[in-house]
Amino acid sequence: MANSQGVAYVFGSPADITLYPSTSTTASIFTGIISSTANEGFDISHECDTEEVKNTNGEVVGSVVSNNRLSLTVNCVPSGSTAANALLTAFLADGNGTATIGGAKTITCGGIDDAVNTSTSGRWIYAGGGSVKFTNSGKAMVTLPLKKYPTATLMPGVSIVL
Repeated sequence: MANSQGVAYVFGSPADITLYPSTSTTASIFTGIISSTANEGFDISHECDTEEVKNTNGEVVGSVVSNNRLSLTVNCVPSGSTAANALLTAFLADGNGTATIGGAKTITCGGIDDAVNTSTSGRWIYAGGGSVKFTNSGKAMVTLPLKKYPTATLMPGVSIVL
């Protein structure tokens, strides 16, 4: 493990992730490890839509913000008790699948305390765009782009049809 002199630094955040299809709240289709020791991890960002309000002179006099959301890109290694079982977890859910994450470091993002862990801030939504990367020189990698709308009240793991 790396160490430093003088100044402390934050290194990675290991966590467990479970991915669910849109049709189930309990039957998981993927379980993986976000491992800081293998240089895998996640990127979290706060996003929102912003519209500027201008006066008759064209000067900005206000700002309207809506659609507050968090985006999380998770990179994890498919794992299992055997290589065949690990291959089964190299799977991407259908649209509106959900993900639970636990054991990540507690961080505040977009005004949401403990934004990554779902036990305190709700499930993440998988809306597609994920990938599975296979290479001859190392482990497989699953990349999952996830979103969370802190002000939305959603049933965990259930697809919403409008």
